Amino acid sequence: MDYKLARMNMVENQIRANRVTDIKIIEAFKEVPRENFVPSSLKEISYNDEDIHLVKNRYMMKPMVLARSFQFLSLKGNENVLHIGSNTGYASAILSMLCSAVISIESDKKLYEKSISNLSELSFDNVVPLHGPMENGVPKESPFDVIFIEGSIEEKPNNLFNQLNENGKLIVTLRPYGVSIGKANLFFKNNNEIGSEELFDAQSNQLPIFKNNIKFSF
Repeated sequence: MDYKLARMNMVENQIRANRVTDIKIIEAFKEVPRENFVPSSLKEISYNDEDIHLVKNRYMMKPMVLARSFQFLSLKGNENVLHIGSNTGYASAILSMLCSAVISIESDKKLYEKSISNLSELSFDNVVPLHGPMENGVPKESPFDVIFIEGSIEEKPNNLFNQLNENGKLIVTLRPYGVSIGKANLFFKNNNEIGSEELFDAQSNQLPIFKNNIKFSF
């Protein structure tokens, strides 16, 4: 399979076709070999327009949702970014080309170890992968200019907002319990207050943190 051609087709047909115009983002997706970040048995579908199943309850987010989310961050290149739910490191690699430094946090040890291997082999030296619970972020490294949560969550991540810098941004797909299609949401800190903006429909598999444990049945 010609992975370089598949990558170019992904950029043209999934990313540029969905209103992503930021040249830096487009070039990053052209450069990072997505096939290196998926299990060997799934390499041939690594550029499909879908979330890719990695391990139980964990998925790599589809390229279009990643690219559109990153475009709404309006990254200037000097940001300090926290990537929560970093899986095997693909989105961290993309972010590392768009900002100054990335701290990634992953709770699954095998995914964490794979991310270290992938990022090291491809010389993404401005990413620091960490292993541990994801729901609390990384307070000791905060504050961050940007927090990106990969995957949809059920509830607004209120406990992470204090890890944002003034004028910092947090982007995540919110998909409440019982809802089939989520919405990408941008949260921003201004004068120590949190504002928000609903951005676009985003089909993304759920990240098993920030779950609302109160379910109703009638």
